[in-house]
Amino acid sequence: MESKKVDNVCVIGLGYVGLTLAVTLAEKGLTVFGIEKNEKILGDLKKGKSHFHEKGLNELIQKTKGTTLLLSKEIPAGKAINCFIIAVSTPIDAITKLPRIDYIEKATQEIVPHLQPGQLVVLRSTIPVGATRNVVLPILQKKCSGFYLSFCPERTAEGKALEELKTLPQVVGGLDEASTDAAVELFSKISPLIVRTESLEVAEIVKLVNNSYRDMMFAYANQIALICKSLHLDAKDVIDAANLGYPRADIKLPGLVGGFCLEKDPYILMTSAKSDISLIKAAKQINENTIYHILDSIKSHVKRKPLKDVKFFISGFAFKGDPETDDLRSSQAIKLLELLKKNKANNILGHDFIVSQKQMKNLGVVPVSIEKGLKEADVAVFMNNHRSYANVNMELLAKKMKKGSLIFDGWHIFPEQLKHNDHIAYESIGFSKRVEKI
Repeated sequence: MESKKVDNVCVIGLGYVGLTLAVTLAEKGLTVFGIEKNEKILGDLKKGKSHFHEKGLNELIQKTKGTTLLLSKEIPAGKAINCFIIAVSTPIDAITKLPRIDYIEKATQEIVPHLQPGQLVVLRSTIPVGATRNVVLPILQKKCSGFYLSFCPERTAEGKALEELKTLPQVVGGLDEASTDAAVELFSKISPLIVRTESLEVAEIVKLVNNSYRDMMFAYANQIALICKSLHLDAKDVIDAANLGYPRADIKLPGLVGGFCLEKDPYILMTSAKSDISLIKAAKQINENTIYHILDSIKSHVKRKPLKDVKFFISGFAFKGDPETDDLRSSQAIKLLELLKKNKANNILGHDFIVSQKQMKNLGVVPVSIEKGLKEADVAVFMNNHRSYANVNMELLAKKMKKGSLIFDGWHIFPEQLKHNDHIAYESIGFSKRVEKI
């Protein structure tokens, strides 16, 4: 089949992946039909407001909506669409950790009535290896033949997706050469570099490999941190010394691993594998257990005092702070909050630079400033790495806390200010400085 020019695109699913891609294509002059089932989200989008924080996104929605970006709940009939992009969510089951592809199947079924020979169907959602060929293709083939089918993974970082869509290499794999050519023609409109793969399956596994590798790097750092802590060493000092000027080391600092993709993608890779997965599995378990290390540190600090009698302050509810986002999915702060509540803690103050006070109230947290939170707390926990923490005089604020209170620094933001502060206890993943306990 000879590839066909792609200029009218239908993006199904306007979440973090679909919306940023839709507005980027619309900004480039393509006609983009954006499909969103959630009526509240769709209503806000039509008013020019995104349902999540992404720098510059609202401005792009307002610039393109009604002209090159056409928003609706259903795929419009009778339109000259020559490309469908599936960008719906692919979560994992909370219990089994198996990937759910029912949203993919449903979106594919919605395309079927509109499918014609010569159209391109692109999967953008993260899926198990083989799902494009074995799940999506048979559904489409029930309608007709002569269409193009491609898998092109999304690999942007939340908070800088609009930038990275235009700068990162776009990976493209097709059912056949003509399918690959058609997808290359589409993504060449937004990216200067296209990576052609030999098959759908190679493109499918790329995203899984990328995120599983990152998960393993963080897991190594977290395990080294706990080893250092057991030996009464400062993990940050050890890692800094190991990296400095040494070209064969790039050890990451220990920290909290969260976010929708890093939580689920290693599990999707493990599900896809037909061989040993012990290393990937072990890394996932190390990172998932880090939150229990924080809880154990809190319990150790307060000794036998019931957590219901302890006042907590949590700062940083979004799963990461830099690049900034308001995404609470797979946030380690939310998991800590759940653990504290299971332990009967009910006096919890909260702060975030991006997450709204309304969202925190919905979590059962009392929104306060950093200053107020620290002043009132027995235990303060910093759970992400927003750049604005650099402007906080933590040394001064810590002295205003109750003597013997604990600050747990989940991202190693304040070691220079707090390691030698004798007024409060200071801990991180890989370091502990104790004072008189509360």
